[in-house]
Amino acid sequence: MKIVINSHIKNDIALQHLLDSMKILPEFNNFEHFIIIGGYYHINNYEITKNKNLVYIKCNHNSIDFTGLITLLELKFNEIDYYFYMHDTCKVGNRFYKILNSIDLTNITTIKINKKCSMNIGIYSQKIINEFKDFLLSKKNTSSDKLMEFKSINYNEDYIFENDKSNKILDNFNLKKIKQKPVNYYNTGTMRIVEYYSNIDLYKIKANWGQGKWFLNN
Repeated sequence: MKIVINSHIKNDIALQHLLDSMKILPEFNNFEHFIIIGGYYHINNYEITKNKNLVYIKCNHNSIDFTGLITLLELKFNEIDYYFYMHDTCKVGNRFYKILNSIDLTNITTIKINKKCSMNIGIYSQKIINEFKDFLLSKKNTSSDKLMEFKSINYNEDYIFENDKSNKILDNFNLKKIKQKPVNYYNTGTMRIVEYYSNIDLYKIKANWGQGKWFLNN
């Protein structure tokens, strides 16, 4: 399984915070990590660089949560590949990689981390990504002017999970709100709550938590 981190050109602080939590773990070097960064509207095509087990992919689109999935589709990776797909606004715990290693992927197409809203976070096969080609391409955004409209209208979060008839929910589901009140977690001025998913040992630092306003980056 590969790790895919969905990111944005302006999210350096969040991305580094996540990578720091990963790099201290002994299993980090056993996984290949794709860091897919949206918002490079000025480039003509995907730009890919590699540093050991970190593959950085710059994208000339910003499709919010779907940036990484669209990129995996368009770069035509191997159909036998599986990914744990996450946002840069996360932090992992000590058991994160151990849990991933323990997951049986036999006959799996997708696995969501939450009974309800999983924020598109979870496991995807390349095969299922390819099968949802039309949907994903309909979510490709290449204009900064349309970004807010794109996110706030017919956003379709968890669409693939909800429309994959073989979708599973990760075992031992348990969600806990670590920060009951919003905090300026990254010291960037955006107030966030922190949720913890014990079944994958993952913290999600959320800006979109029902406060009546959409943010450009979650």
